[in-house]
Amino acid sequence: MTSIDIKKTIDTWGNNKEHLMLILRDLESQSGKNVLDTETLKVVAEEMVIPQSAVAGFIDFYTMFKTKPRAKFLIRVCKSGPCHVMGSATIFDAIKKHLGIDVGEATADGLFYLEKCECLGVCSVAPAMMINYDIHGNLTETRIKEIFDSYRKKEAVFGESCGPEVEGKACVIDEEGQTKRLLENVGKVDPLKIDSFVSLGGYAALKKALSMKPSEIIDVVKDSGLRGRGGAGFPAGMKWSFVTKGPMQKYVICNADEGEPGTFKDRIIMEENPHLLIEGMAICGYAIDASIGYIYIRGEYRRSIERLQRAIDQAREKGYLGKNIFGSGFSYDVFIKEGGGAYVCGEETSLINSMEGKRGYPRFKPPFPGGAGFNNLPSNVNNVETLMSVPMIINQGAEWYKSAGPTNCSGTKLYCLSGKMNRTGLIEMPMGTTLRQIIDVYGKGMAGGKKFKFAQVGGSAGGILGEDLFDLPLDIDQPLKKGVTLGSGVVLVCDESTCAVDFLLQILSFFEHESCGQCVPCRVGTSHLHALVKKFAMRTAQLSDIDLMVEKATVMKKASLCALGQSPIMPITTMLKYFRSEFEQHCDPKYSCAACDTSLRKYYSSSSH
Repeated sequence: MTSIDIKKTIDTWGNNKEHLMLILRDLESQSGKNVLDTETLKVVAEEMVIPQSAVAGFIDFYTMFKTKPRAKFLIRVCKSGPCHVMGSATIFDAIKKHLGIDVGEATADGLFYLEKCECLGVCSVAPAMMINYDIHGNLTETRIKEIFDSYRKKEAVFGESCGPEVEGKACVIDEEGQTKRLLENVGKVDPLKIDSFVSLGGYAALKKALSMKPSEIIDVVKDSGLRGRGGAGFPAGMKWSFVTKGPMQKYVICNADEGEPGTFKDRIIMEENPHLLIEGMAICGYAIDASIGYIYIRGEYRRSIERLQRAIDQAREKGYLGKNIFGSGFSYDVFIKEGGGAYVCGEETSLINSMEGKRGYPRFKPPFPGGAGFNNLPSNVNNVETLMSVPMIINQGAEWYKSAGPTNCSGTKLYCLSGKMNRTGLIEMPMGTTLRQIIDVYGKGMAGGKKFKFAQVGGSAGGILGEDLFDLPLDIDQPLKKGVTLGSGVVLVCDESTCAVDFLLQILSFFEHESCGQCVPCRVGTSHLHALVKKFAMRTAQLSDIDLMVEKATVMKKASLCALGQSPIMPITTMLKYFRSEFEQHCDPKYSCAACDTSLRKYYSSSSH
């Protein structure tokens, strides 16, 4: 790539450091081999007046970038919880056999390069992989061959592309008994046409909001009881009220970095109804006196990015974004910021650092984003599901919103069903739906007539639920009393064939891989925990190692800077609550465990991740 091409790309985006992610993504696509070579990075640093060491550190932090040539088609195979449970290890075998390469290698013809990755956000069709930005789910050995044969005949595409088995609508469970609010128009609205959204009442809530006082909007959101749907559950209206008042620039930031394994709700609603998110962000902007909104979205979510950008462009053309919206005097616009493959950027201050063109390290708090966020200016950060709930609250009122769900956690919740059920996908139910109802009614029971063993709720950072918690209301507060958490709404169901040790091995591998390394308790602790559980998988552990895992995770919970390092304690303690005996069995060198042997051989035989 010539210096002229690089300069032209930088000129397209602008040489402010906050555009570094988009510039590098663009240059990587232009390379034709999914690579950012050192000479390219040197020119980028010089043109943007950024130290070369800072650019190198940026590249090293985000897993989607590499400085060594890969290939025309980059294959990323998911190994996170849902894909692991559904047989991703066999998919690695099939790919290696078909292409004749291992992880971290390219085919001799330069067409394919194989990598492991964590969650791709298509967990209901696990096991899955991504080729460049094309998603393929429900993988089998036969389909692997068909897919790769088709790629040998095509050119690399870096735009919207998605296999028919992972279309958004196909991942929404169509079953009576749901309380569909966010999903009500999925399948009815054409996500590519703004007129379709408007014909179904779209942007009416924004028009209504602009006739109200900003303080009135915040009061309505408070009265509705809407709590954050990203995992923390903090009251949304209260968070809005914390944003610093005054004439300075303020920002609305949508956290669309849906990286928690097992979570795919935000991807579907962004892809299938993108204008609803724009409308919710605009209402929030008016309420907190912000004129700019940013959607920080996972770099893997190419289809969501393409559709959101199209929706933003259409909203500008129609006057729903831009100057003097509805003649109200309110001006507001929305822009997209992309992630680069870092789970920790789901934490709001890590996300803000990433938006600014930095490594996605968490910040010390206080100050909180409401006072000093993006570019050190007041910023409100909410999850996709939270912001998309706002228009319906403005249209229908707080009392209507509270008509679903318990008093303390009003409204509906999107639950992401994956794992060993007869049916998987996305459902919308009143907050507080039980595991029994989710499995029996919407999951259509356990697959293959197997017995239920446990469910992990809340993603890799969540806890393990046994049959004794089948009737626990899965809302924001009730699970905490039992030592688990709802989190983002993941419900990963495992059957009797699942090995508890093997499952925990995958989780702790995930945490080690995703630790940003900024604080010592997490950087060292995740590595130690992964090494300890690997000893059980290898049958070289001592009984004392069981309690040692808990001790280390307890220290991490107390001393880590952000939720990543604080989280491993929950899956460890809840898994041991039910299956301590399995860990004791794995202390016997003669004990046989095919699942652990498979994982050790197929996931950990290569140093490449």
